Amino acid sequence: MLITNIEISRYSYCSDTSRHSASVCLTLADRIVTLFCSLDLPGEANPVARAQAFVGDALRQMRRMPEFRAGKQELVVDEHLSLGVA
Repeated sequence: MLITNIEISRYSYCSDTSRHSASVCLTLADRIVTLFCSLDLPGEANPVARAQAFVGDALRQMRRMPEFRAGKQELVVDEHLSLGVA
């Protein structure tokens, strides 16, 4: 299943726990899925690397969903997408 758009929003960082949090919205042909993602990265993490990590966590969560875990469908990110920076 082709992911045609990715948006990262509601970004926050907690300095007490060094945890970055954001919502990652994936647009597919037949649905839009919003996932809550959190990362344990240094506070000064590069914004592009942080965005890539958020997308990686969202894809990990999607692959655990039954339709993808069972191999009935495969997730593919559109090669023309550029990641927005969270």
